[in-house]
Amino acid sequence: MKKNVMRILSIVMVVALMVATFAGCGASEVKRPTPVTVKTDLQDVYFEFTYGELKKVLPGDKLAILFENTNTKTDDKTVKLSYYELVSKFGGEEYFKDILALASDSEWAQFTGSQQEILDYFNGKINEIKTTGVARVSYYENFWINHGDGVVFKDVNGNELEGQSELKAAFRLYADMALKNIGNYLMNISNEEKYQVKEGDEEKIVATAFNEDLTNIIYPLGQKNASTLALSDLYTETDKETGIVTYPIYTSVVPTFVYDLDEEGNNAKDEDGEYIFVPSELYRTICIMVKPEEASVTKAFSIREKDGILEQFKVAESYMKVNSFDIAFAPCKIMAAFNAVNDQMTYATYEKNMVITANVTFTGALAEYGTVVVEFPCTSSLTYNFGWKTA
Repeated sequence: MKKNVMRILSIVMVVALMVATFAGCGASEVKRPTPVTVKTDLQDVYFEFTYGELKKVLPGDKLAILFENTNTKTDDKTVKLSYYELVSKFGGEEYFKDILALASDSEWAQFTGSQQEILDYFNGKINEIKTTGVARVSYYENFWINHGDGVVFKDVNGNELEGQSELKAAFRLYADMALKNIGNYLMNISNEEKYQVKEGDEEKIVATAFNEDLTNIIYPLGQKNASTLALSDLYTETDKETGIVTYPIYTSVVPTFVYDLDEEGNNAKDEDGEYIFVPSELYRTICIMVKPEEASVTKAFSIREKDGILEQFKVAESYMKVNSFDIAFAPCKIMAAFNAVNDQMTYATYEKNMVITANVTFTGALAEYGTVVVEFPCTSSLTYNFGWKTA
């Protein structure tokens, strides 16, 4: 009898252990996503708007995108958008200013209070990369001319010429010829020739090695630091009609969301039946606008020697000969992106915006115009991609 009791107890214990084991396995299979957080808080500001506010200023299709994850669209439903998201989604739209006008004074006060902190963060990160070579660097440079209404022809006395359409057509042909092999002249670093990247060879970009000297790779070339920008070097513009300020530097963290899970492994919902999302990745963007003054631009950019540019222009001298030119800067822009979870910079794009005033002599079929002055806007863009050692 005693043996039977022991046998029964043993069987019960085995069954109990099996139940506990399988129950434990079942619970461990539901692995809920772990939310990530920013490593450095730069007082990122999210502007909060209600559905009722936005429907007064946005068309239906734009409004639907902002609230695509909301099942019940009532006037009191809210959406949070960073300044970067507002610029990227609506910056070129006529209702952008109407959206900004909805922001509260406290939101604007918080947004404008971190300008120096953001600049210090950017300067520190890009200078660390350049001075230590802690990241591998690859880059691609491009250059383009705005062929639109910005091109203007004048005589040597400054009077606008007639026949602008014919002259612009000739200039477009000339510019296309001059830029045909422009890749041969971009990022032309004589003592670092192995790093030259020609237009169309983006997939063949060569990266530096870790801990390599980046003095002649990262702007400004030949200088130790990558940026010595101060707030006084940044460009601010205020809209005359609305008083809304175009901020010279701002940062936003854009999250990548995934569904949260409940204990059964299903997509979790809140008490209102809305799905719950958690951030799985966080990417910071910093935008910096630099004053159109050489003293400020050269604190973060390199300026190409005129001789090299004139040499490139010679390829199309059968149509137009460039005798001399001057460069005036428009506001220049730096866009930098970071993994906000570990503060590592992933890329930085430098857009050097310029207005060129050139003294040119027409030849061939347009020789009747003789020597004229042409003004045209152009942009030189250089993008750096940064690679980091994996843990």
